[in-house]
Amino acid sequence: MVENPDDDAAGQGEMVLLAALVSRVEALVVGSMLEAAGIFVHIDGLHHASVSVNSVALGGHRIRVPDYQHKEASEILLEVLGDDEWGFSYGLRRAVLRVMALWSVPYIIAIVFFVMVGKASLFAVLLSPLSALSLPVNPQGRGDYFLAEEFAG
Repeated sequence: MVENPDDDAAGQGEMVLLAALVSRVEALVVGSMLEAAGIFVHIDGLHHASVSVNSVALGGHRIRVPDYQHKEASEILLEVLGDDEWGFSYGLRRAVLRVMALWSVPYIIAIVFFVMVGKASLFAVLLSPLSALSLPVNPQGRGDYFLAEEFAG
């Protein structure tokens, strides 16, 4: 850890926001990468599960670093993430669609059976596609990075 003579009496610099990420997994990877480089990292919302929308509603997983390490952390993020970071994983999207398709087959069979027997109303049949919303998935989206002023732009 880099020592800073301007630290306050407690030996800590002020914590500044470096990133606000949607995915818990991405926050853990970025945090571990920065810690391996000797930067003190604090991840807000670390214990919120990825499949819960609560973490997104609470502002995502926020990565904070001491103000005197902000420039160094920004350099590391630019070096490692580069332009390729902004691409989304289409493999993950395909996997989720496969799971949803697998889940929908027995559900459709059950709905057809209950409609034929007369135990399901038309209203229940029309609302049945909404059951796919109950499938927990890891939210995926572009994180917000707040780099040092020298690198913003």
